Amino acid sequence: MTEGPVKVSVVVPTYRPGKGLNRLVASLDAQTLPTSDWEVVFVDDGSPDDTYERLLAIQSARPNVRVERIENSGWPCRPRNIGTDLARGEYVAYMDHDDELYPDALRAAYEFAKANDSDVVNGKEARTHDSGWAIDQYRADSGQVIDRTDFHPLIPTNPHKLYRRALLQEHSIRFREGGRVLWEDIFFNVLVARHAKVISTMASTPYYHWFSTPGSGSSTFVRSSPEWWYWLDKVVEAVNTDLAGEELATQRRLLRVHQYRSRLLDSFNNLYAPRDAAERKMIFEKASALQAKHFPESDDDHLNRSLRMRAQLLRRGYRHLLERLTVDDPNIPGAARITDAQWDGAVLRLSTRADWEDSTGRRHRLVERDGRIVKDLPKAYHDALSPDLFDVTDDIHAATVEIGVRSEASRVTWMASSASELHTAVTDGAVRWHLTGTATVDPATDAMGRPLERGVWLINGRCTLAGTVQHRIIRSSHIPPAIRFDDDGVIAVFSRTDGAVALDFDQTESPLTRLVCPTGRVRRIGTVTSIEVSGLPVDGDRREFATTLDIDTESLARRARRVPRRVLGRLRRRDPGPRGWRTVPARIVVRDGVASIEVELQTKDAFLVRIGERVPGFQPVMQVSREHTLVRPYGGLARGVLS
Repeated sequence: MTEGPVKVSVVVPTYRPGKGLNRLVASLDAQTLPTSDWEVVFVDDGSPDDTYERLLAIQSARPNVRVERIENSGWPCRPRNIGTDLARGEYVAYMDHDDELYPDALRAAYEFAKANDSDVVNGKEARTHDSGWAIDQYRADSGQVIDRTDFHPLIPTNPHKLYRRALLQEHSIRFREGGRVLWEDIFFNVLVARHAKVISTMASTPYYHWFSTPGSGSSTFVRSSPEWWYWLDKVVEAVNTDLAGEELATQRRLLRVHQYRSRLLDSFNNLYAPRDAAERKMIFEKASALQAKHFPESDDDHLNRSLRMRAQLLRRGYRHLLERLTVDDPNIPGAARITDAQWDGAVLRLSTRADWEDSTGRRHRLVERDGRIVKDLPKAYHDALSPDLFDVTDDIHAATVEIGVRSEASRVTWMASSASELHTAVTDGAVRWHLTGTATVDPATDAMGRPLERGVWLINGRCTLAGTVQHRIIRSSHIPPAIRFDDDGVIAVFSRTDGAVALDFDQTESPLTRLVCPTGRVRRIGTVTSIEVSGLPVDGDRREFATTLDIDTESLARRARRVPRRVLGRLRRRDPGPRGWRTVPARIVVRDGVASIEVELQTKDAFLVRIGERVPGFQPVMQVSREHTLVRPYGGLARGVLS
């Protein structure tokens, strides 16, 4: 390995990484930053398998890789610290052994850091199974976010960032060692926050993909364990101690309230009441002790009303009433759906609706009093809590629904331009409400000013109420397909069989034949059968696209004679069955205001085709008659009959 300074040192602790190591190395090999400008320092934590040998093989094929091996320490802290001591880079980037960097991550982050003289660059992250991961933190590029007052500039507080090595060296900033240390990254970032002068957010270039792996260390953090509460105590203690001083008061409050809200008070969520009695008692007592020790009443002012209710009951020792509140005032998620999708020139216009309703149909219990919307809770709560906590009028009027698009390939989410409108209805004093919205998806600019990569994107909805966010892939939206042509191919939006709404570039997921409907007109010219279809834009120049078509050319009458019992059984189910189906090349042709599917076949008999599987309410199996003059739905007694 060549010696001398480099721009970035990537430090990777390993311990039995399995196949995830291949993914990580492939992402490093794909970096756009020249290899001579960066290095990788692998530090294996005494893996008992062949990890070290795999690392040596990786090193032998790459001049910028260094490998160290240590006795097992039990946690990533010591390997990271050793890697930091060995690093030669101007900046250090920490990775977990089964994650990946996006291809332009190191180049873009380093240049962003140099342009802003950054001590830390917090680059845009994605998480495998969380389409809304840290979206609000990555709304825009910013060279300096250290004075933000809405959230701490190092959130999310994992170490998947770019750190100036000189900062770490000058202040001896290292990960806390000593075996298993829950939330070791928070301890590290608290020290960084104490000394950093410039913290930057890079949102426009995807930086890090955090793979959620079953059985990872963080998946073993459970509230039912006293260990969880021990380390939460230590985390908040570090926040209050290491960020002491008036100049750090805002950062200290932001990080402390974040722990208060997301860990301590969120323990009293919908899962609290179903726990066994001993667990509920332990959690209440641990939370009560930590609240009294670390969280002043002024922290309650930064909570929404539901959490402030929980905080007040916890402070006053009302354990049983707090348990009842998790049932009477549950967290009910907001869920968005698409009600319409239409292309307006080069942009996609989406109509949305969002309801706050759980899987059982339960909604928030709300009533109207003196023109205000208030929580409808039993008298016991009014006797125990401050009166202002029941009025949620302003919260509901500030609720929003937004739309984003998430790449199926990279898992990166970009947010679209969205607007919301509140609708309320009062019946016998009870209030019901929902939001409608509009969103504009512009494939040419929605990746923060750049085009969306061609491929498949899933539409997701972000519902926000009183600071509580539910961000999910939209399900159960059954909309007619909407298709447009662009200079590079075709873009379609449609509902998948699982209810998700897909934005599909160039038939990556679904051929156009599944998104269009036959008009009923068919013609045969030699061996080419042409089936006229609707659902495609037919204005402009002639266009032609390769596609595929599912057909069954086996004689229907012959099949009926050969397997009459099976046929009769399927007649009852109106199921044409799997026999004889195959996928063949076809093409979509648009000319003279008419769109057609053209397929070359040798048969002159009637045959079956699958067309329009993604069109809601449409019978996708069609029969093309022997005369090749019409196409009609197939099913019931039509089976086995040649026209």
